[in-house]
Amino acid sequence: MAVINMLQLLRNRTLQTILSANFFTTLGVSLFNIILLSYAKGFSNPHWFVSVVSVATVVPYVFGGLTGRFADQTQKKTNWLISTKLVQAGLYLILARIINQETAWVFYIVVVINFVSDVLGRYGGNLLTIVIQARIAPASRQQVMGVNSSVGTLIEPLGQTLGVLLIAQSHNYALAGIINALTFILAAGCLLIGRTTIKTTETVVTSPQQLPVWPVIQRVMRNVTGMDAVSYLGNLMILNVATMSLDAILNLKFISLAPQLHVSYSVAILLVNIVLIAGNVLGGVTKTTWFDRCSLYQLLLVAILAPALTYTILLWWPRLTLILVGMFAVGFISGKLDPKMFAIMMREVEPELTGSFFGTISSIVTLAAPVGSVGIVLLYNLVGTNASCLLAIGLCLVAFVWAIYAHRSASI
Repeated sequence: MAVINMLQLLRNRTLQTILSANFFTTLGVSLFNIILLSYAKGFSNPHWFVSVVSVATVVPYVFGGLTGRFADQTQKKTNWLISTKLVQAGLYLILARIINQETAWVFYIVVVINFVSDVLGRYGGNLLTIVIQARIAPASRQQVMGVNSSVGTLIEPLGQTLGVLLIAQSHNYALAGIINALTFILAAGCLLIGRTTIKTTETVVTSPQQLPVWPVIQRVMRNVTGMDAVSYLGNLMILNVATMSLDAILNLKFISLAPQLHVSYSVAILLVNIVLIAGNVLGGVTKTTWFDRCSLYQLLLVAILAPALTYTILLWWPRLTLILVGMFAVGFISGKLDPKMFAIMMREVEPELTGSFFGTISSIVTLAAPVGSVGIVLLYNLVGTNASCLLAIGLCLVAFVWAIYAHRSASI
């Protein structure tokens, strides 16, 4: 039955258009991001240049509220969605003409071009969220969000691998820029071919001051999670810090742990990535598991416990099988929570505020993640494994208790 439902869903023309465009966009972005890091590493002070790239690739998420507001106010959303991809392609064609010069000034120009493209990508993502709300039936939205997210999760490592191979074989950064431009052109082509399947009824906010987003976020959060907005979003921020830190901690931990695991360092990292992706994809595409019957509040509690369990395994029982089980749980629950949250909240959000609503939430949740994860990794390097794992476990426990307290307080 589940397979039949999935096949029926995949016949949806709107989903086919979104997935095909997402495939090429994710392929290009992931390919170039790994190449940009390699480009930065080739300068005389690599730590500084790599740090600049790392910050510049995270900062666009902060503009989610602003790009969401623009998306809400955009007329002819389909035209702008297609045009955005073409502008991104043009930016990378400009980048391709200068990147091989490899001077500091050119580096900063390249970073700015990539930054502008990423912000445009956030804007395009907000437009797609509005399309999903308008074109997909409420009962199918969670699975559509999950499938779309799964495509990105699957394609990202493929793009990174192609990026590494491209630089290893050609050492030509300009070629990478051209390939990235082509992926955006192909994404625009997919959207153009499926143009009629992503058209929306125009709902434009003429006076944005009359429609503040925060009160809407507070109302929706209380209705769908049984918690106040500050508590729910605060818990998501802590959850992001804990899960984003796991990857870096495992990369460091496996350096000393690999001999005990009876596999090489690279194989251990590969297995973790495969299991995490498999869990995320299965979480996103399935909809008949026990977890699908959980409320958002219950799913949040399980999502907080998953990284706490994995950190506990790293601290006291660092066995490869147990680590893989923990990472599968992290990926699976994440694949459940995000699509379900978006799908349920879409029902409560006015169409003219969809972009602003989800863009603002994305900005808030993402903001603390890089800072928190850097802090945990820094603690690992300065003090050791135990301190970093205990801090992460402590953060998860704080979030768990906070969530229970907030939910009970809201229900009184």
